[in-house]
Amino acid sequence: MRAIWKAPQSRFHPQSRFHPRGLFHPRGLFHPRGPFQMSWVLGLVLLLASGAAPAADRGGDFAARGLGGATCQIFLDDRTGNPERFSYYLSWLNGYFSAYNLITPETYDITAGARSAEMLRRVEGICEANPGQRVWAAAAQLTAALRDQRLVAKPEEVNLTAGENTVTVTKAQVRRVQQALKDRGYQVGVVDGLYGGNTRRALEAYQQSESLPVTGLPDRATLARLLQ
Repeated sequence: MRAIWKAPQSRFHPQSRFHPRGLFHPRGLFHPRGPFQMSWVLGLVLLLASGAAPAADRGGDFAARGLGGATCQIFLDDRTGNPERFSYYLSWLNGYFSAYNLITPETYDITAGARSAEMLRRVEGICEANPGQRVWAAAAQLTAALRDQRLVAKPEEVNLTAGENTVTVTKAQVRRVQQALKDRGYQVGVVDGLYGGNTRRALEAYQQSESLPVTGLPDRATLARLLQ
Protein backbone atom coordinates (compact mmCIF):
# COMPACT_ATOMS: atom_id res chain seq x y z
CA MET A 1 0.00 0.00 0.00
CA ARG A 2 1.30 3.45 -0.83
CA ALA A 3 2.50 5.61 2.02
CA ILE A 4 0.16 8.45 1.10
CA TRP A 5 -2.83 6.39 2.14
CA LYS A 6 -1.27 5.67 5.54
CA ALA A 7 -0.18 9.13 6.60
CA PRO A 8 -2.52 10.14 9.44
CA GLN A 9 -1.87 13.82 8.81
CA SER A 10 -2.98 13.54 5.18
CA ARG A 11 -6.33 15.03 4.25
CA PHE A 12 -6.78 11.86 2.21
CA HIS A 13 -6.14 9.40 5.03
CA PRO A 14 -8.70 6.54 5.05
CA GLN A 15 -10.42 8.21 7.98
CA SER A 16 -10.60 11.51 6.09
CA ARG A 17 -13.88 12.64 4.59
CA PHE A 18 -12.08 13.37 1.31
CA HIS A 19 -10.12 10.12 0.91
CA PRO A 20 -11.16 8.40 -2.36
CA ARG A 21 -11.50 5.07 -0.60
CA GLY A 22 -14.13 6.81 1.47
CA LEU A 23 -16.57 6.00 -1.31
CA PHE A 24 -16.66 2.34 -0.27
CA HIS A 25 -14.66 2.29 2.96
CA PRO A 26 -16.65 1.10 6.04
CA ARG A 27 -16.81 4.75 7.08
CA GLY A 28 -17.50 5.90 3.58
CA LEU A 29 -20.38 7.23 1.56
CA PHE A 30 -21.60 4.10 -0.19
CA HIS A 31 -20.55 1.26 2.10
CA PRO A 32 -23.71 -0.69 3.09
CA ARG A 33 -22.77 -0.60 6.78
CA GLY A 34 -21.38 2.90 6.75
CA PRO A 35 -23.03 5.35 9.14
CA PHE A 36 -23.51 7.79 6.31
CA GLN A 37 -24.48 5.40 3.49
CA MET A 38 -26.50 7.32 0.83
CA SER A 39 -28.36 9.52 3.31
CA TRP A 40 -26.40 12.70 2.66
CA VAL A 41 -26.68 12.48 -1.12
CA LEU A 42 -30.37 11.54 -1.03
CA GLY A 43 -31.17 14.18 1.53
CA LEU A 44 -29.30 16.86 -0.34
CA VAL A 45 -30.96 15.95 -3.62
CA LEU A 46 -34.39 15.97 -1.99
CA LEU A 47 -33.75 19.44 -0.64
CA LEU A 48 -32.49 20.68 -3.98
CA ALA A 49 -35.40 19.15 -5.84
CA SER A 50 -37.91 20.70 -3.47
CA GLY A 51 -36.32 24.13 -3.76
CA ALA A 52 -35.30 24.25 -0.10
CA ALA A 53 -31.88 25.35 1.04
CA PRO A 54 -29.47 22.42 1.39
CA ALA A 55 -29.05 22.76 5.12
CA ALA A 56 -29.20 20.26 7.97
CA ASP A 57 -29.10 22.54 11.00
CA ARG A 58 -30.53 25.89 11.99
CA GLY A 59 -27.34 27.64 11.01
CA GLY A 60 -27.49 26.35 7.47
CA ASP A 61 -24.62 23.86 7.88
CA PHE A 62 -24.39 20.15 7.17
CA ALA A 63 -21.64 17.52 7.15
CA ALA A 64 -20.47 17.09 3.56
CA ARG A 65 -18.87 13.63 3.58
CA GLY A 66 -16.87 12.01 0.82
CA LEU A 67 -15.20 13.59 -2.18
CA GLY A 68 -18.15 15.89 -2.75
CA GLY A 69 -17.10 17.80 0.33
CA ALA A 70 -13.70 18.68 -1.12
CA THR A 71 -13.18 22.20 -2.37
CA CYS A 72 -13.10 22.78 -6.10
CA GLN A 73 -9.45 23.80 -5.75
CA ILE A 74 -8.57 20.40 -4.29
CA PHE A 75 -10.59 18.80 -7.10
CA LEU A 76 -8.67 20.78 -9.72
CA ASP A 77 -5.32 20.09 -8.05
CA ASP A 78 -6.08 16.36 -8.14
CA ARG A 79 -6.87 16.61 -11.85
CA THR A 80 -3.30 17.63 -12.62
CA GLY A 81 -1.41 16.26 -9.63
CA ASN A 82 -3.07 12.96 -8.81
CA PRO A 83 -4.96 11.38 -11.75
CA GLU A 84 -5.52 8.16 -9.80
CA ARG A 85 -7.38 9.96 -7.04
CA PHE A 86 -9.12 12.24 -9.53
CA SER A 87 -10.80 9.24 -11.15
CA TYR A 88 -12.77 8.64 -7.96
CA TYR A 89 -14.63 11.91 -8.42
CA LEU A 90 -16.39 10.37 -11.40
CA SER A 91 -17.77 7.61 -9.19
CA TRP A 92 -19.00 10.17 -6.69
CA LEU A 93 -20.62 12.22 -9.46
CA ASN A 94 -22.40 9.18 -10.90
CA GLY A 95 -23.75 8.40 -7.44
CA TYR A 96 -24.95 11.98 -7.11
CA PHE A 97 -26.78 11.86 -10.44
CA SER A 98 -28.30 8.45 -9.62
CA ALA A 99 -29.62 9.79 -6.33
CA TYR A 100 -30.99 12.86 -8.08
CA ASN A 101 -32.82 10.67 -10.59
CA LEU A 102 -34.24 8.56 -7.79
CA ILE A 103 -35.53 11.44 -5.70
CA THR A 104 -36.61 14.06 -8.24
CA PRO A 105 -40.16 13.71 -9.63
CA GLU A 106 -40.57 13.27 -13.39
CA THR A 107 -36.88 12.60 -13.87
CA TYR A 108 -35.52 9.48 -15.52
CA ASP A 109 -32.07 10.90 -16.25
CA ILE A 110 -30.92 14.41 -15.37
CA THR A 111 -28.03 14.05 -17.83
CA ALA A 112 -30.30 13.00 -20.74
CA GLY A 113 -27.95 10.12 -21.50
CA ALA A 114 -24.80 12.21 -21.72
CA ARG A 115 -21.49 10.48 -21.05
CA SER A 116 -20.21 10.64 -17.49
CA ALA A 117 -16.87 12.02 -18.67
CA GLU A 118 -18.69 14.90 -20.34
CA MET A 119 -20.51 15.69 -17.09
CA LEU A 120 -17.24 15.62 -15.17
CA ARG A 121 -15.74 18.12 -17.60
CA ARG A 122 -18.68 20.43 -17.00
CA VAL A 123 -18.11 20.20 -13.25
CA GLU A 124 -14.48 21.09 -13.93
CA GLY A 125 -15.60 24.22 -15.77
CA ILE A 126 -17.83 25.26 -12.88
CA CYS A 127 -15.01 24.66 -10.41
CA GLU A 128 -12.53 26.65 -12.50
CA ALA A 129 -14.87 29.62 -12.27
CA ASN A 130 -15.23 29.31 -8.51
CA PRO A 131 -12.41 27.25 -6.94
CA GLY A 132 -13.48 28.10 -3.41
CA GLN A 133 -16.81 26.32 -3.52
CA ARG A 134 -17.36 22.63 -2.76
CA VAL A 135 -17.62 19.91 -5.37
CA TRP A 136 -21.15 19.05 -4.25
CA ALA A 137 -22.17 22.67 -4.90
CA ALA A 138 -20.71 22.50 -8.41
CA ALA A 139 -22.67 19.29 -9.03
CA ALA A 140 -25.83 20.96 -7.75
CA GLN A 141 -25.22 23.93 -10.05
CA LEU A 142 -24.83 21.54 -12.98
CA THR A 143 -28.07 19.66 -12.24
CA ALA A 144 -29.92 22.97 -12.10
CA ALA A 145 -28.56 23.85 -15.55
CA LEU A 146 -29.50 20.42 -16.93
CA ARG A 147 -33.03 20.30 -15.55
CA ASP A 148 -34.87 21.61 -18.61
CA GLN A 149 -33.12 19.09 -20.89
CA ARG A 150 -33.55 16.06 -18.60
CA LEU A 151 -35.29 12.86 -19.67
CA VAL A 152 -38.59 12.76 -17.82
CA ALA A 153 -39.32 9.11 -18.65
CA LYS A 154 -37.44 6.01 -19.70
CA PRO A 155 -36.68 6.45 -23.39
CA GLU A 156 -37.90 4.02 -26.01
CA GLU A 157 -35.22 1.59 -27.14
CA VAL A 158 -34.88 0.56 -30.77
CA ASN A 159 -32.90 -2.17 -32.50
CA LEU A 160 -30.90 -0.92 -35.48
CA THR A 161 -29.60 -3.39 -38.06
CA ALA A 162 -27.11 -2.95 -40.89
CA GLY A 163 -25.94 -6.11 -42.63
CA GLU A 164 -25.20 -8.71 -39.98
CA ASN A 165 -24.76 -6.19 -37.18
CA THR A 166 -27.41 -5.05 -34.71
CA VAL A 167 -27.24 -2.53 -31.86
CA THR A 168 -29.81 -1.43 -29.30
CA VAL A 169 -29.98 2.29 -28.62
CA THR A 170 -32.54 4.92 -27.72
CA LYS A 171 -34.02 7.49 -30.04
CA ALA A 172 -32.39 10.16 -27.89
CA GLN A 173 -28.99 8.60 -28.57
CA VAL A 174 -29.68 8.49 -32.30
CA ARG A 175 -30.63 12.16 -32.17
CA ARG A 176 -27.40 13.02 -30.38
CA VAL A 177 -25.44 11.02 -32.94
CA GLN A 178 -27.16 12.83 -35.79
CA GLN A 179 -26.46 16.21 -34.23
CA ALA A 180 -22.81 15.33 -33.58
CA LEU A 181 -22.39 14.18 -37.18
CA LYS A 182 -24.11 17.29 -38.49
CA ASP A 183 -21.84 19.48 -36.36
CA ARG A 184 -18.87 17.79 -38.05
CA GLY A 185 -20.20 18.53 -41.50
CA TYR A 186 -21.79 15.19 -42.37
CA GLN A 187 -25.09 15.11 -44.24
CA VAL A 188 -27.66 13.43 -41.99
CA GLY A 189 -30.82 15.20 -43.14
CA VAL A 190 -33.27 16.01 -40.38
CA VAL A 191 -32.12 15.47 -36.79
CA ASP A 192 -35.15 13.45 -35.73
CA GLY A 193 -33.84 10.40 -33.86
CA LEU A 194 -34.78 8.10 -36.76
CA TYR A 195 -32.15 5.85 -38.27
CA GLY A 196 -32.36 6.17 -42.03
CA GLY A 197 -30.11 5.97 -45.06
CA ASN A 198 -28.61 9.43 -44.57
CA THR A 199 -27.66 8.66 -40.97
CA ARG A 200 -26.20 5.27 -41.90
CA ARG A 201 -24.08 6.72 -44.71
CA ALA A 202 -22.91 9.57 -42.50
CA LEU A 203 -21.91 7.07 -39.81
CA GLU A 204 -20.02 4.96 -42.33
CA ALA A 205 -18.11 8.00 -43.55
CA TYR A 206 -17.30 9.06 -39.99
CA GLN A 207 -16.20 5.56 -38.97
CA GLN A 208 -13.93 5.33 -42.00
CA SER A 209 -12.37 8.71 -41.24
CA GLU A 210 -11.70 7.65 -37.65
CA SER A 211 -10.34 4.20 -38.55
CA LEU A 212 -13.24 2.53 -36.73
CA PRO A 213 -14.98 -0.65 -37.90
CA VAL A 214 -17.32 0.53 -40.67
CA THR A 215 -20.70 -0.80 -39.52
CA GLY A 216 -22.91 2.17 -40.29
CA LEU A 217 -24.34 1.77 -36.79
CA PRO A 218 -23.96 3.81 -33.59
CA ASP A 219 -22.10 0.98 -31.85
CA ARG A 220 -20.26 1.36 -28.57
CA ALA A 221 -16.89 2.26 -30.08
CA THR A 222 -18.47 4.85 -32.38
CA LEU A 223 -20.52 6.42 -29.59
CA ALA A 224 -17.45 6.68 -27.37
CA ARG A 225 -15.50 8.50 -30.09
CA LEU A 226 -18.28 10.61 -31.55
CA LEU A 227 -19.86 11.79 -28.31
CA GLN A 228 -16.72 12.26 -26.21
